[in-house]
Amino acid sequence: MLWRRTVWLVIVLALSAGPTVQVWADASPRIRQMCVNGVDLFYCEQGTGTPVVFVHGAFSDLRYWEPQRLAVARQYRFIAYTYRYHGTALWPDDGQHYSSATHAADLGAFLRQLDSGSVHLVGLSMGGELATRVALEHPDLVRSLTVLEPGFRTLLTDLPEAKSVLDERSKAFEPIRTAAKAGDALRATKLMFDWVNNQGSGAFDRQPEAVRQMILDNARTVPLMFSAPPPPAISCATLSAVKAPILVIRGAQTRRYYSLIAEVLVRCIPGSQLVTIPNATHLMSHQNPVAFNEALLQFLARH
Repeated sequence: MLWRRTVWLVIVLALSAGPTVQVWADASPRIRQMCVNGVDLFYCEQGTGTPVVFVHGAFSDLRYWEPQRLAVARQYRFIAYTYRYHGTALWPDDGQHYSSATHAADLGAFLRQLDSGSVHLVGLSMGGELATRVALEHPDLVRSLTVLEPGFRTLLTDLPEAKSVLDERSKAFEPIRTAAKAGDALRATKLMFDWVNNQGSGAFDRQPEAVRQMILDNARTVPLMFSAPPPPAISCATLSAVKAPILVIRGAQTRRYYSLIAEVLVRCIPGSQLVTIPNATHLMSHQNPVAFNEALLQFLARH
């Protein structure tokens, strides 16, 4: 059954992550599913108290947040879900509904159906974009917002200092987009991972086996991502309407593209906080989970 496979993959990820993840004997998470907007979404849940809901990024799923699960579940109700078309489940259709709007609507409905009041919402990259849109559209559902290097490219459009950064990204994405449109999802995924991760060519091949497996399981979503309609543009004025306390996190060795977006974000949102995780790039919650978890938990404790 799918949920058994998912539990096994989560356990494998914990065991393979090395010394950065402590595995408890009684640490097996509960894998559940919820029907949201006509599709089944799978989620992992552990702990009690105020929910902290984690939203993964591209070519990944709920397994991405394994290095956070135990640390957060000690104090909160940890919840990580897999959004539509991601994970290992059969698709409900041929992927024609893949879009930022679909994922944001699903996340809003998911939070509403948890029936737990407002939650702490944490999102990486594309997941950070989705979490921010939900915070804007459903402020009653979001107690606090933590975003890890969200890709709000439109924030850089009118910045003169961002021109070279945007040109570099555009050039890097040309072969990725070409491979995705040609149906070579594996090549597109590896190229995109290597660029995003900013650790040189072949970064994908150097990841732990369980991480590589999670990415490979989700490579089929990359062509959908490139063929999806572009999300509505986000402006500084739009972001200033976020009511929840917000923490912006970036890696110290991340690409300037993501670092600059993080800097613009905190300028746009009054009262927001920027934290830089040392010895880490875009995947800082995996690369330095101790520092990341500490920063996140300190922020949650204040809100």
